[in-house]
Amino acid sequence: AGEVPGFSYARHGNPNVEALVDAMKELEEAQTGIATASGMAAIDAALYATGVRPGDTVLVSQDVYGASLNLLGTIWAESEIQVVVGDFTDLTRFESLLQKHKPTSILIETLSNPLLKILDVPRIAELAHTVEAQLIVDNTFTTPLIMQPLTLGADIVVHSATKYLGGHGDAMGGIVVAREDYHDRLHQYLKLRGAVLGPFEAWLIHRGLRTLGVRFEKQCQNAAIIAEALRTSQIFERVFYPLFSDHPTYSVAQRLLAPALGGAVVTLDLGGSQATAFRFLNELQLVGSATTVGDIYTLCLYPVIASHRNQSPEERQTMGITDSMVRVSVGLEDPDDVISDLIQAAKIARRKDGSVVMQQD
Repeated sequence: AGEVPGFSYARHGNPNVEALVDAMKELEEAQTGIATASGMAAIDAALYATGVRPGDTVLVSQDVYGASLNLLGTIWAESEIQVVVGDFTDLTRFESLLQKHKPTSILIETLSNPLLKILDVPRIAELAHTVEAQLIVDNTFTTPLIMQPLTLGADIVVHSATKYLGGHGDAMGGIVVAREDYHDRLHQYLKLRGAVLGPFEAWLIHRGLRTLGVRFEKQCQNAAIIAEALRTSQIFERVFYPLFSDHPTYSVAQRLLAPALGGAVVTLDLGGSQATAFRFLNELQLVGSATTVGDIYTLCLYPVIASHRNQSPEERQTMGITDSMVRVSVGLEDPDDVISDLIQAAKIARRKDGSVVMQQD
């Protein structure tokens, strides 16, 4: 007997999820895909889809999201997978790691969290394939409006749909899209691991996709205005924005990012100590403190106690994450209002210490 098209069991698929996945396949120019319960489940599914086995090696950029490093360093490492972390902005060093370890899979981000480094995705994909490694790219911070990694040579693309795709901070989910040959393993993961996206969450995220273009373009424009104003103010120790000429990966950003679309995140180093960052967060009046990005509201996060709290001080130092660094996810407010709030909070923070209570992700 053959199979009849349709839906029989929600864990295996439902109309809302299928509609969302179809939309994401079109946006990313993919042939297959799944939706998961979270961005972390999407990364886990992508790793599974590459067929990593005990004894295999996974290379991961040192600049990826802290929880992605934790996933590899705990659950996957416990499965006898060797995890090698490196600085992939140095392509010579990256190629050396490839030749030494012959990895099965490689995990990178398009714009890193929180330092906004952009890797040379086409070249990394080209080098990866010389040793038959499969490249997984987390495209959360750029979205397919800025970059479509599959068209640049990546094998699998993942998203935390909680962020820009949904866009309103009211639904959690993940997306994995890829070439057709990953179809069976991706769907096997979904059916057997059960990390499925609920129908209502799928509807919310799909609804968010309808305004992704206007939202994200405006957020990117606001981020460029805010970054330039904060840099000009000379109040901050350093302002990180990928299209600034002093950013360490600026030359790559020039090639891979559109002139006015450098993403919607700006990272600030206040200078000083952890207390300086706490005081800054406490003094914000318009901008909120929250451990997410991609909302329509501008939000600040303190990486040391949030996204990278499980990394040691030495690991954070290697990454370039300081105790006085905050990440700003730019929203849709008038950028002048956001600039004024960030500057007034920074002025107070640099004068005295304080503390803030912040929900962890």
